Amino acid sequence: MNSPSAWPRFVLALLLCVAMADRAEAQGSSTWFLAEGASNGTFDEDILVGNPSASALTVTVKLLPAPDALITPPGSPLEKTFTLPATGRLTVNIKKEFAALNGAASAQVSAVVKDTSTPADIVVERSMFFPLSGTPYAGGTGASGVTAPATRWILAEGASGVFSTFILIANPGSRAARVTARYLKGDGTSVSEAITVEAGNRATLWPSANPRLADQGFSTVVESDQPVVAERAMYFDDFRSGHDALGVTEGRRSWYFAEGFTGGSATTAFETFLLIGNDNAQPATVTATYFRDSGAPVTRTYTVLARSRFNIWTDQERADDGTLLLPSTAFSVRIDSSIPIVAERAVYWGAPAADDPTTPTFPWKEGHVVAGIARPEVKWAFAEGRQGDDPGGVSFDSFFLLVNPNASDIDVKATFATEDGSGVTATVKVPANTRTNIWPAVTGNPETDQKFALLQGRRFAVFLESVGAAPQPFVAERAMYWSGFVGGHANAGTPWTGPISEPAAAPADVQVTGMTPTSGRLTGGTLVTITGQNFGPAPQVSFGGQAVAATVNPAGTEISFTVPVRTATTGYGTAGPTAVTLASQGRFVRAPSFTRYLTILAFGDSLTWGQYTNYVPGTTQKISGQVARPYPRELKNLLAANPQFGPYALVTNAGWPGEYVTTSGGNSSPGGAVRAARCTAGQQNCFYPTNPDPRDYFAPFDVALFLEGVNDLNANTPTSLVVSYMRNMVIDAKAKGAQVVLELFQSYGNDIFGNPSTTPSQVTDYNNRLEALAAEQQVLRERYPGIDMGPDGLHPNQAGYDEMAAIAYNKVIDIFRRCGAAGCS
Repeated sequence: MNSPSAWPRFVLALLLCVAMADRAEAQGSSTWFLAEGASNGTFDEDILVGNPSASALTVTVKLLPAPDALITPPGSPLEKTFTLPATGRLTVNIKKEFAALNGAASAQVSAVVKDTSTPADIVVERSMFFPLSGTPYAGGTGASGVTAPATRWILAEGASGVFSTFILIANPGSRAARVTARYLKGDGTSVSEAITVEAGNRATLWPSANPRLADQGFSTVVESDQPVVAERAMYFDDFRSGHDALGVTEGRRSWYFAEGFTGGSATTAFETFLLIGNDNAQPATVTATYFRDSGAPVTRTYTVLARSRFNIWTDQERADDGTLLLPSTAFSVRIDSSIPIVAERAVYWGAPAADDPTTPTFPWKEGHVVAGIARPEVKWAFAEGRQGDDPGGVSFDSFFLLVNPNASDIDVKATFATEDGSGVTATVKVPANTRTNIWPAVTGNPETDQKFALLQGRRFAVFLESVGAAPQPFVAERAMYWSGFVGGHANAGTPWTGPISEPAAAPADVQVTGMTPTSGRLTGGTLVTITGQNFGPAPQVSFGGQAVAATVNPAGTEISFTVPVRTATTGYGTAGPTAVTLASQGRFVRAPSFTRYLTILAFGDSLTWGQYTNYVPGTTQKISGQVARPYPRELKNLLAANPQFGPYALVTNAGWPGEYVTTSGGNSSPGGAVRAARCTAGQQNCFYPTNPDPRDYFAPFDVALFLEGVNDLNANTPTSLVVSYMRNMVIDAKAKGAQVVLELFQSYGNDIFGNPSTTPSQVTDYNNRLEALAAEQQVLRERYPGIDMGPDGLHPNQAGYDEMAAIAYNKVIDIFRRCGAAGCS
């Protein structure tokens, strides 16, 4: 009997038999179709085009939107042309290039030789990343395009329950298509629905939402009176994970898979399923041959019943002696059958299970699916490949997985064609009846590191070719992961028969050696210098995914840029580390992260420093000191509990008890106006000598909170003079880029003996003049009424200081809202 943890996985695996669409079976075509695609607040779509020829091409991308897709403004063009260099790769980001689209859209991609009307063969894939909120690219799907629409498509997999299944239909033709989808359930019954897909449109069916398919596995047959293109997408784990597959028109007796894995690490475990469908009237005898990285192949034979689907959970397959057949093993597979079948491989991964560290816990973190490969080929083409960082700071790893099913060794040449038309080549040996992979990373291998160093931070197409006197066919796939296996997708190669040209040498290795400074205030404006070498003449810098203007010195060793300024209109975003990347000579390179801090200067006298004053019982003798939590410290505590700021909120307590604004001498102070200029500039001699706390002293500041002047009033300084000095303080702080908040304290009272601590009428007049000053200087102000005061009537008690902090906190979060009129970031 299956264990409780294994049983749900076993049931799910029975639902996971998927099949492939008719991808190009030879050197492809000048026109490709992609049924799936979307660009909105959830999905980020790239269309990838590879060109191995020696000629530059003109590529046209035409979108076929769904009826409910929003086009803003209406009538915006949904067709654009791009130049694809010789031996190059083109990346078309739909959000960037078709900003008018908000919704789902299929696509048609075509190519001609540049400056001619001569069709040119290309290879096309699509990558989808999602969701855009939270962790970047938590999930993703990838698939090849197809080279021709058809009137019938079969999608062998579909499931409801823990999965959401979508059938995606594109009509690239000029006439509306009447489409019927039949969902074939496991009990032999079916459910049908019919839709019309208008010419040049895309439609989405959601069979998982049909009550008659609840908790069911099903296959789908799509039939149309006009040629269409169909795909299937499946999502799980609350739409944070998913995979995509194409359809198939007929079964085959043999299928190949270049990838499979049953191992993992301390943080990530993998499991692999082989999914077989037999739609014949008789049982199929199926033999799986597993090609490992070393050692002889191992085989297992299975019986697949008529009209059934069959699952091989490779992690749990047993050898004849009862031990695991493939323990922590990377492998490839050939499936041979006595009659035509369909087959697919699914890989899922996640955190290792406590009772079995080689098995991921459910729900899985992510998964990918690849339909079976019909046969080995001498050449394979891939439009998608990424290694290292992208402009948003997401780190990618691409693996090209090769299996040699022949009785002799083969040499495979890999040509990496980058977006600027340059590239590198590398050749690997694949021993007979084994598998290997090409990972274009710098791994300490002296034979490849120098070449692969030039691919770091690049996006590329890859063309694989068996070379030698008598080239032998092989099988190839690509698996691509990002952010430390947070997400990933896979795809089989496209067979290729045309020439593969040698690309020009990639530019010299771009290196970043440092960045100064590496932190600054939340409002931005910090001038930053990146140091390194080989930056080239026109590097592009991205700060948190946003392009910023940059300059480079003549030697190509220093790049300077300014951190984007944030305002209430843009929103201030979230404090903390922000990715900095640069695009230089065709490469994306990650610089050190830049940490954005919310920097607050709390400036004032004893009310800011946090003084308390008590009396010796039965006397008028005062006992003074500092409370445990002056209001700036408690303000920091409140901000630290807010996820927008967390540990990246810095609050400087620049209080000085007894200080006068207008003159020096108050408790040895140099004078408030003089000291404020020092503090806002980040200079020395800012702090009161007793209990100074410079831990958060970080200039320039985002905001300056000024609470001072009553000591001057109590010394009979004219109110107009105090306000004049406060004006100078405000002007100076504004000139240094700080937002200013004038704090108006209204809670002074009598001491416990009934004596007034201040002159109430003077304080009222002073606060009113500060109100006017705030309006004059266009700065903010905040009143502190009803604060809980200590026995001297002049200083709050601890509860009162906490109340001050709460008022200041509400003011600060109102100023520095994460989202602005332009949205959230």
